Amino acid sequence: MIRFLPPGTLRQAVVYAGAVSLLLIGLAAWIWSITAGQVDAQLTQLIEAESYSVLVAIREGGREKTVADVAERFNHKPIMNQVVLLADEALRPLAGNLNEWPESVSRVEGWHTISIMREPGPSEARVLHRIMPDRSHLLYGYDLTDFLAGRKAFIVAFMGVSIPLLVTVLLLGFFIRRSLLGQIDAINEAATAIMHGNLKERVPERGDSTELDLLSATINRMLDHTENLVGGITNVSNSIAHDLRTPLAEARARFERLISKWPASDEAAKHEIEGGIADIDKLIRTFNALMRLAQIETGARQSGFKSVELPHVVSETVEFYQLVAEQKGLDLIVEIPEHLRVTGDPSLIAQAVGNLIDNAIKYTPRGGRIGVALSTGADGGATVVVDDNGPGIPDAEKAKVTTRFYRGDPARGTGGAGLGLSLVAAIASLHGGSLTLANNYPGLRARLTLQTPTLVGGHV
Repeated sequence: MIRFLPPGTLRQAVVYAGAVSLLLIGLAAWIWSITAGQVDAQLTQLIEAESYSVLVAIREGGREKTVADVAERFNHKPIMNQVVLLADEALRPLAGNLNEWPESVSRVEGWHTISIMREPGPSEARVLHRIMPDRSHLLYGYDLTDFLAGRKAFIVAFMGVSIPLLVTVLLLGFFIRRSLLGQIDAINEAATAIMHGNLKERVPERGDSTELDLLSATINRMLDHTENLVGGITNVSNSIAHDLRTPLAEARARFERLISKWPASDEAAKHEIEGGIADIDKLIRTFNALMRLAQIETGARQSGFKSVELPHVVSETVEFYQLVAEQKGLDLIVEIPEHLRVTGDPSLIAQAVGNLIDNAIKYTPRGGRIGVALSTGADGGATVVVDDNGPGIPDAEKAKVTTRFYRGDPARGTGGAGLGLSLVAAIASLHGGSLTLANNYPGLRARLTLQTPTLVGGHV
């Protein structure tokens, strides 16, 4: 099932939206700098030219005439566009359409933005402060109402275009991401199935020749090649195990006939023959384990799945190893609920639990303790935990001990072929679960999880 807004997609959508927003803001700033810059330059030139004409008038006609001219044009008239104020040396108003000298404008010449009151309401004006030849002061500028209205209209128009564009980009990003996630999820599902042993699983191909589709085709070709290689290796090892079991069984039978006829006086030779029989038994057990692994990994044993009363299976397994633990002086502590059902193969589950207990007995020193606990799993199913206070397994080897024939340094002096934990991991995978190895401080904690597939007509 495709997730519409997983956390990663949401984060990337926010990043995309932020990038588009920055791009739009940069575009708006560039457009505004061009348009507003031109308007500002024109307004500056106009104010400078008209205020200079007042300066020339005072220079040529004197202050009184200029005051009369300004008063005639602006006194007692509402501010329309132009803002004019002619003041004396003490900044007392002489003529113009401002009643007093603005407090924000100092005695120093320069550009200023001041607040003014027009008939529609308060506004702002941009003015130039000039000092005239007769030491009078002139404020000359223009109202910014039209300019501010244009800026507001620009912002409204920009938002009217940007918001739909941003929403479109987000929806397009979601659509593209959802399409990509659909193909990636298909690859993940196929990879997960392959990791669980289903080497026949393949990545779906759409046939649209996109990059992901070409990648899927490449992955499928690689999986075909891998399946052939693994199948060849598995067939060879299974054939060897199958073909060698018969001659080994025959050799064992001959040794048994030979030892039955061997003179009782030659105890040394008889002991050697018994040792040979034991070695043959060990080889046969190894080959049987290999054959069982092959059946488990191919899923053939799922045909025997049924509803299993797990406490009964675990109890019988613990009881089988109870005497061995007592002979070694180990304290076997068991915590098992009364009822807990799972779906699976009872003999395989018993073997998995038995292998874990057997390993714990092997490596736990005399006088130590082993715990076996059964509980309901967090996601349904069941969890079997076997812990001990032995030497444990180094962290660097925990991922290796479930591979076939791998034996760490502590295990080299003990019996076995290095297939016990491999079988447990394969049985857990067959039942939709897993085997997890962790430190018990000291010792090892092995956690076997089993899920509960749905039974259909007695089978999975």
